[in-house]
Amino acid sequence: MLVQSVRVLTTLLLLSCAFSGNAEEAKGLAQKFPDGEVSSRSFVDQSALISQFTVEQYAHQSSLRIVQGIGYAVYQCNEKTPDENKAGQVARMAVFNILNPTATARWVDIASAGEASNGITLGGTFVSAPMLHVRDDKVLRIFFTARLAEDKVPAYRAFYKDYDIATGKLSGLHAMRCTIAKDPAQVMDLAVPAIQKHLDFLHGPGFGAQFAKGISTAGDFLVFDGQLYSTIQIKNSTDGVTRLLTNVLMRSADGGTIWELLGAPDPRLLTTEVKILAEPAMTQDSKHVYLHLRTNVVEGGYVLCKAKKSDLYSFDAPVKKWTYGIGRPTIVDYGKPIGIVAMFTAPSVSMGGAQMSRNKCDVVLIDPSYSRYTRAFSIVDYNAVNTPFLCLYRDEGYVTYSTGQRRLLPKFGTSEIVFSKLRREFFVPGQ
Repeated sequence: MLVQSVRVLTTLLLLSCAFSGNAEEAKGLAQKFPDGEVSSRSFVDQSALISQFTVEQYAHQSSLRIVQGIGYAVYQCNEKTPDENKAGQVARMAVFNILNPTATARWVDIASAGEASNGITLGGTFVSAPMLHVRDDKVLRIFFTARLAEDKVPAYRAFYKDYDIATGKLSGLHAMRCTIAKDPAQVMDLAVPAIQKHLDFLHGPGFGAQFAKGISTAGDFLVFDGQLYSTIQIKNSTDGVTRLLTNVLMRSADGGTIWELLGAPDPRLLTTEVKILAEPAMTQDSKHVYLHLRTNVVEGGYVLCKAKKSDLYSFDAPVKKWTYGIGRPTIVDYGKPIGIVAMFTAPSVSMGGAQMSRNKCDVVLIDPSYSRYTRAFSIVDYNAVNTPFLCLYRDEGYVTYSTGQRRLLPKFGTSEIVFSKLRREFFVPGQ
């Protein structure tokens, strides 16, 4: 019955593409790729639980790295409530063999409010936004956001810890540092005040002050051109609703201790009332760095901003590239013959019963010029396929995502993290 339902959904998807006038995409779905129904079902069926679901009520916002066949997935979780960013939320890491994830999974708590080391005491009631970087085959560096007791809002500043792969030991707390305004002498904590000053430098006096409600290490960490690149996200919100947000590109020559803040896309250039440029996936080529961002507005969709490598302080205006725009994008390059593959959250589909929202994700091929986006197939998971994170390992794509098998909340699916594989065979037809 479930396979039959997915078959119907796939047929409707094909008809929708043709009906909307996107004949090229419909043709691609029908002829260019293997059976999308089979690919979607295979992806969902092989997903394996890796979060500590026996004690957690909330698990979300994962990122993934694989070293020598061992998966490392960091995520934020809470054992006391199924809600996000509440007291008790910690950063946790699942460690597992990718060939037998659930049976081998063990967990390491990375950071929590109230802990103290290296002269730093984390204040507030929760930590958030853990992200992973593999320094080498011996050390992982885990970044996250938190606050000190005197800070005005949660997620006021960024920290990191190092994890020794061989011993399983964590380092103490370290504050992330940054330089701003093209001035190496201005070294500050990577926190709200530094980013506000840098935004003033980029976009004019007073611009940065609008962003006062916290930061997030929401972007992936990529090494290219001899340095480590990522973004730092900063927002403003009213009554808990975010309506203004951007991301600042940054790079580090020392593996992530001190960062040079670079350019930031200007959210004022969006045509929607809500001005959000959030949770970027990053790609690059010989001439440009590209940020693929969500606008969090359906009509805004997913957008692309780029900066020339000759001037990383200037981004062009955001250009809409894909529909919906709600949910973190994730992108990797599989290399030839597949190329760049993205996963974009799609509008939820109705399947009856106590379904979860965020239950559909488009898998999209992007050509090297970023001018043509082609849907290969769509993944539908009755329990939700929320906030996927793609990681390339030995030429194969692996994914972690949030789901809601236990139905602890009536929407979204944020009670477990699962691990799956986005196989190359999904994109290359058999001979």
